[in-house]
Amino acid sequence: MRHTPRHAAVALSSRRLQVVAMVMAATLALVVTSLVSQSRSQPAQAMAKIKCKQTTGTGRFDPIVHHDETPPVGHNHQFFGNNAWLSLPNPNAANLSDLQGKGTNCANPKDTAGYWVPVLQNKTTKAPVAVQAFTAYYRSFDFKEFGQGQPLPPDTRLVAEKHNWSCGQYMSVKPVPYIPDCSGATGQPGSTLTAHIDFPSCWNGVKPNHPASQVGDTTDNKNFAYESGGACPSGFPIKVVALRETISYHYTGHGTDLELSSDAEHGTTDGQSLHADFFNAWDTAGMASMVKNCVSGTGTPTAAECG
Repeated sequence: MRHTPRHAAVALSSRRLQVVAMVMAATLALVVTSLVSQSRSQPAQAMAKIKCKQTTGTGRFDPIVHHDETPPVGHNHQFFGNNAWLSLPNPNAANLSDLQGKGTNCANPKDTAGYWVPVLQNKTTKAPVAVQAFTAYYRSFDFKEFGQGQPLPPDTRLVAEKHNWSCGQYMSVKPVPYIPDCSGATGQPGSTLTAHIDFPSCWNGVKPNHPASQVGDTTDNKNFAYESGGACPSGFPIKVVALRETISYHYTGHGTDLELSSDAEHGTTDGQSLHADFFNAWDTAGMASMVKNCVSGTGTPTAAECG
């Protein structure tokens, strides 16, 4: 039997190691190139996370459900976004021309939409619970971080009741339809009582029509529907961006001492009447730009526009 000399065997082994190293380096280069290519082809920050501060004060008015009625009427609300509400003689009579182009307390200055929710309050004292943060999330119609979804039509006015409560993204408490026990939360962002309300994202194409003198106004809701399984239902073929209003509160208690201002009116307790309103008074070009750059993945996202 022939034997390879020791020094030759060592050299052969060394050459094999060099070949293996070269193959590994080439493979690593391909992986890195692929990752870089993917990062360039996909938006670095696709989902819009628009932070808005609360409009000063609260009020028993609702420019959608109680449009053109004389306040106080209905339950108490907290308003976010467009800051013209409380300067109007009658906020319930607000129309698109009263809001679009006015100031906003949202981080994206083009977001002059109106967002509002019932007030979270102490059951006994009725004192409002302070809001830690309000975020308007805009995603693809099927609630993915980026994908299909047209801008919502100007002057769209929607009321959404699809909701859940949580103790924040960093807590393991399962989302539920009632105010949960958040006594284990720290109170820091992402670890405090949080409400989430989702809006429908499938549209039948009927454009909003809101006469200024119309009393009560929920006509747009019948023209929108929720997606299911990544598809829009029959009769609602137009995919629009999905809006989620999220409100975090300065609260880490057991939840038994809280209620919503709307609970009694809706014949329920424990925050189960949670709902939210959206009045699309966005700057029209501004919303189109936000959708292109932050949701559809066809533009260039920036922190100033997408949050």
